[in-house]
Amino acid sequence: MKNFYMPADIREADNIAAAKYGVPSVVLMENAAKNAARAAVELAGDPKDRFVILAGRGNNGGDGFAVARHLLIGGAAVTVLKSDADEVYKNDAAVNLAILRRFDGERLRIFDTPELTDSEISSLIGGARCVIEGLLGTGTSGAPRKEPARLIRLLEGCKNVLALDIPSGIDPESGGVYEPCIRAAETVTFLAPKYGMAFCPAADCCGRIITADIGVPPEAILPERQKMSLYESGDLHRMLPEISRNIHKTERGNLLVYAGSGSYRGAPLLTVRGALRAGAGLVFAAVPDFIAPHISAELPEAIVLPLATRNGEVEGASASAVISEWLPKCAALVAGPGCGRSEGVEELFLWLWKNCRLPLLLDADMLWFYGRNLSELAPRADVLLTPHSAEAGRILGLTPAEVDSKRAECVLSLTAKTGQALLKGRNTLVASSEELRMIAAGSPSLAVPGSGDVLSGIIGAFIAAGIPIADAATAGALAHGLAGEALEARLGVRGALAGEIADEIPAVLK
Repeated sequence: MKNFYMPADIREADNIAAAKYGVPSVVLMENAAKNAARAAVELAGDPKDRFVILAGRGNNGGDGFAVARHLLIGGAAVTVLKSDADEVYKNDAAVNLAILRRFDGERLRIFDTPELTDSEISSLIGGARCVIEGLLGTGTSGAPRKEPARLIRLLEGCKNVLALDIPSGIDPESGGVYEPCIRAAETVTFLAPKYGMAFCPAADCCGRIITADIGVPPEAILPERQKMSLYESGDLHRMLPEISRNIHKTERGNLLVYAGSGSYRGAPLLTVRGALRAGAGLVFAAVPDFIAPHISAELPEAIVLPLATRNGEVEGASASAVISEWLPKCAALVAGPGCGRSEGVEELFLWLWKNCRLPLLLDADMLWFYGRNLSELAPRADVLLTPHSAEAGRILGLTPAEVDSKRAECVLSLTAKTGQALLKGRNTLVASSEELRMIAAGSPSLAVPGSGDVLSGIIGAFIAAGIPIADAATAGALAHGLAGEALEARLGVRGALAGEIADEIPAVLK
């Protein structure tokens, strides 16, 4: 798990390191630069190769000067391209520039870029195995201007770029990208990743993110509450309960699934399959009566509860009576996959909201009814919404594009009445009143019909097993994403089926 912090938190951490622990800022810069130099050598592949460092006028440039010195120590040939004259640099940056000047010799060249032509700068950059970019740090805002903007444009197309702290041209708070912007192969970020680096399009500009220590334990100087946590494959198993060798099927956590309609007869199958593959105990499938025989034939492990229909539509009152009979046997309920938008379904949605005391996962068409009745619904803290961008947009009164442009803000807004929400998509987000989480797993192979139904079943199984809702959503999204990665590795990104995603889950959980 990686924690992401706002730039202001990082700046305050530097102040705490100096004031509370007596570590001067110039020492913090020295430690950061040493780690960045090591990363640059790994990217280049040879410590004695040629490196070019672009140094802006602030502390980011100071980092670059210190990195240059460490590369020289390792035997490299270093060219430093400064965006400003020496007298412009202040404080720690000035200290490191003055030290570097003393090393001026055969393996070190220092230029002021305003005195060079574009072709001269491009020639110097082109002769380097690795370009280290330290033009603009987290203290700047808006699009790069003047000399930094010129240098960033001259780096376009350069492959081996290592950005210091953040790539210049990204917004470290929002994840937005200005033009021009550095597209780095790797970013060495100091102390902790910055919040905006987790979100696209900034994340794409960062490349591989390496976190470098600055010589002070992070827990000593960073705030206890981070802005966001990134959950990775190694975090999955610690969220899952241990399975006793003596376990009985009814002790695994029973789940009730309401899904399906005339147009979406496969949705219940996929949801139940996801739940069973994720380790659920008994799974009860409440489905329209005309689907029931199909479910029994295709998935005999499910317990099928036929719901009476009229003219092909579920009758709300009758369905609620059947479901209420079986709720006491279950620990969670998943409602919505492929259920349609008839009046009977809306009646059942309102009944569930008011009367179902189990943790409730709402997906697909149930999200439509949630948005339609939002103003009249009493708040509940045990509901998980699982929309994609279009469904979230309908609830929030936004377009899908608007949701995608501010995903973190939107998923947090979705928790207003439910306590938890999961926003699907690249880097799925899970929000609760406690925190914001991002899922670091997934694949284009998951973008297939029925994939979301499988995800609902997986999460439902985890909730039924007694995992707290936010953790169940996180673990479910991780398992789903890792299953997609496994399918991509075996089949590529084309042609996977949703059922295959479900069938991959046991291996992922193993």
